[in-house]
Amino acid sequence: MPESKITRRDASRLIALCGFGVWSSARSVTPTEQSRPATGEAFERLLERVRAAHKLPGLAAAVVHGNKVVASGVTGVRGQGAADRIEPDDRFHIASCTKSMTATLAAVAVHKGQLKWTTALADGLPALAEKMRAEYRSATLEQLLAHQAKLPAYTQPSPQRVKQMKALKGTPAEQRLAFLAEILGTEKPNHGKGDAAYSNAGYAAVGAMVERAAETSWEELLHRELARPLGMKTLGFGYPATVGAPNQPRGHSEENGRVVELPLDESHQLAVCLWPAGAVHCSIGDLALYAADHLNGLRGRRALLPQGLYQRLHRTLDGGGEGFTLGWGVFTDKRWGVTHYGAGSGGWFFVRIMIVPEHDAAVVAASNSGEAAAATKELSMKLLEEFG
Repeated sequence: MPESKITRRDASRLIALCGFGVWSSARSVTPTEQSRPATGEAFERLLERVRAAHKLPGLAAAVVHGNKVVASGVTGVRGQGAADRIEPDDRFHIASCTKSMTATLAAVAVHKGQLKWTTALADGLPALAEKMRAEYRSATLEQLLAHQAKLPAYTQPSPQRVKQMKALKGTPAEQRLAFLAEILGTEKPNHGKGDAAYSNAGYAAVGAMVERAAETSWEELLHRELARPLGMKTLGFGYPATVGAPNQPRGHSEENGRVVELPLDESHQLAVCLWPAGAVHCSIGDLALYAADHLNGLRGRRALLPQGLYQRLHRTLDGGGEGFTLGWGVFTDKRWGVTHYGAGSGGWFFVRIMIVPEHDAAVVAASNSGEAAAATKELSMKLLEEFG
């Protein structure tokens, strides 16, 4: 299963499965406590029990309450049938949860006055405007982030199209512009609604707009504006286990009733032009720090951005209580109230983020199996009951 197959299950259909502000240009890490939390035997037993019940190679989770990561742990192995156990700082591929990070970078650009939520695509990428189809010219930054800009989906491009995207030349930023020049000039709009409107290409466009506005690559912006200020030391791109760095969790998928392990080569890696839609990997602890920043921001505590920007990121365009927000999803749960979430899987890993501001809590869960939707849901709910 190629990594380019970032399906719409990374989007709002996962609602059914799911069933902080001070800023300065020289800001420091937010006050979320970063000392390694004690996992405790009960926490470790819960992780192992859920992992074993769902027959997963590995499972990881962390819980945020207030401004503190109160629990974090891992269990299982890096590869199916291997003895190499997952370590606390091992990386998990977060797939479409990357979108919320790209959206956060857009909020940084808005805060700095480099972009507006209403900046049109033709204005944000003027080099492409002349040959841009009329249907795309007026699409705004917030519409792109909320999957309402009608850009092509690129959730399941054909093998031939993947090969073409991977053959693009130049820097990552140049590859994104070349990709966008093609699709914005020639490909018809996607008139789907709801899940059918989901677009990875839209996030490539946001990445390119932010790059032009900041005069810095999307990759460097993630490190400069998110990872370093939050103390996320493990953030990187692509699947974590490679030929050059094999001692990381390998992804797993199920094909014809048997478990398949992700190869170490680059054959399944996401094309660079789509990285803003789904390329990030990081440890479970670092993902918890990221979720904690959004919880802090929503609750009005000190965070990377002012509270109003977090509220904008986590609100639907029409103000409704369910659906796509800017890089996230939202729904209302009878037990937990308004729940902000992200879910990501390219088929080989599965990651879930849940933020419940009314209970001042957040949970992140990850597995090195693409079949872990149910397991991460079960684990997240149990952890919220325990710590929320």
